[in-house]
Amino acid sequence: MKFKLKIFVFVLFCCFIISCNNNANRSSIPLAPVQIRLNLQHYPHLSAPFSTEYFTETNPGIGVWAVGFGGVLISTFMDFNSANVSFAAFDMACPYEVDRNVRVFPESNNVFAVCEECGSRFDLSSGLGQVKQGPATENLRRFNAFREGMFYLRVIPRNDL
Repeated sequence: MKFKLKIFVFVLFCCFIISCNNNANRSSIPLAPVQIRLNLQHYPHLSAPFSTEYFTETNPGIGVWAVGFGGVLISTFMDFNSANVSFAAFDMACPYEVDRNVRVFPESNNVFAVCEECGSRFDLSSGLGQVKQGPATENLRRFNAFREGMFYLRVIPRNDL
């Protein structure tokens, strides 16, 4: 009886360990440095929901020191919990193509981003970059995007990878 109990506890422990493996934040897009600090006074459109701005090259003069693997797409969305406009930032490389030169770009409504090569569509409206259509099965790689004081937006890597 003790032996069966030990086996049961061991199997339960293994199931627990396996279930803790969180692949939701894993991405096929390689990790690459991202470091942006924008003065929001120079980007007034980012105060409205469903606005976007993207950077594919560094420009220290405006606060863009590193742009991830394929570039950085910044989008705004309405946080219904706080009733405020919030920021999200994503690597622009398509997770299906995994090529730094094949990027997603926002559609004219800024609610979706579309891969220029495979046609995959990603929802920007919730700040999650979730895949909605196409051959891609992974969401866009996310970065942390947050206000620094009243006038600055900071984009840095996420720690939960």
